[in-house]
Amino acid sequence: MAFTGGAVAQSGAPIKIGFVTELTGPWTFFGVSCVAGLKLAQTEINKAGGALKRPLEFLVVDNQTNPSQAVAASRNLDVTEKVVAISGPTSSDTALAMYGYAEQNKLPFLVPVAAFPQLTKPGTRYTFRLEPNAAGWGYAMAKFIEQKKPGAKVALMYSDAALMRAITAGFKYQAQRSKLNIVQDIMFPQGSSDATVQAAQVKASNPDFVIVSGAGAFDNTITNQLLDLGVKPNQVIHPYGITTQVFNWGQRSVGSYYGTFFDHSLDGVTAEGRQFIKNFEAANGRPPSYVENFCYTTAYVFKEALQLAGSAEREKLRDALSRIKSKETTSGVPIEFDKNGARKEYIYYMQIGSVDGKKTYKAKQAFYTEWDPEVIPVYDLVK
Repeated sequence: MAFTGGAVAQSGAPIKIGFVTELTGPWTFFGVSCVAGLKLAQTEINKAGGALKRPLEFLVVDNQTNPSQAVAASRNLDVTEKVVAISGPTSSDTALAMYGYAEQNKLPFLVPVAAFPQLTKPGTRYTFRLEPNAAGWGYAMAKFIEQKKPGAKVALMYSDAALMRAITAGFKYQAQRSKLNIVQDIMFPQGSSDATVQAAQVKASNPDFVIVSGAGAFDNTITNQLLDLGVKPNQVIHPYGITTQVFNWGQRSVGSYYGTFFDHSLDGVTAEGRQFIKNFEAANGRPPSYVENFCYTTAYVFKEALQLAGSAEREKLRDALSRIKSKETTSGVPIEFDKNGARKEYIYYMQIGSVDGKKTYKAKQAFYTEWDPEVIPVYDLVK
């Protein structure tokens, strides 16, 4: 699937960028949301003249939330389509597979939404990541809980996936230092669909907070089974939340918390960000979240890097990405990569105020923090 949007004032062949993402499989809700943000940005960019006076053409391929499929698609885009770069994964598992291919084949790889720390491990050269690393999310969540209730008892419920393991590792590291008490630590095998027994165990341990991080629809299952047993919404913390997840949690989750990097309810959204929200809502019937924002931003980062490089040659594009000093137009958050391709870390925690079916929701900021990527030993904690 390829799209270029309505190009004007352009000459020359399109600049092809591979976009390998999750359109089917457990991570579909992220991949589909990502492509929606990407399409909006690409249409805007091409209507404004593209990059280097050439249209940007993103070749979107479904990786089926399968690492081997992600590598196969990357190889085909590289060898057959001669793309200048690849992007697209929202799953850390598929992103890690693509990382290996990109680094080995010297193919620039801009990761929009995948947060496993090893994607920007020391020595990384061709990979750049927009989303803060997931171990840092766990670190920040411990800081948030420490502020909410010093010495709190916390239960952990999470799926056995790269993202969730990294979040949990970061949380455990900081929980000890923040003097939090972990009363349950439950990891579910991939493919799990029921948490009845485990939810009862968590309820019996009487935690102050329950951190819920299930893969795909299982996240909603865990949440509902906890609420069914009488766990209060304001005891539930989701490490991350996008619009479709909030809709699925529903009105009964009002009062619960979720982490994010962009939200239509934030006060700090720029004028450009408000326009992005308006345009996205008009096209999709719902507000965007951080996934759509990162994927929207990805297209603009490619445009800026291509302009900075003055060329669509891979090495020049890679060097331009390493030198970029910009901001997300939607939020004003700086975009600048360190020597390993990571950005400065940050996160917001929001509390749900209301959910209006599948149309919109309201939330308020409960916490914000920033940290250096190496404030915790992420590359030792998560292998």
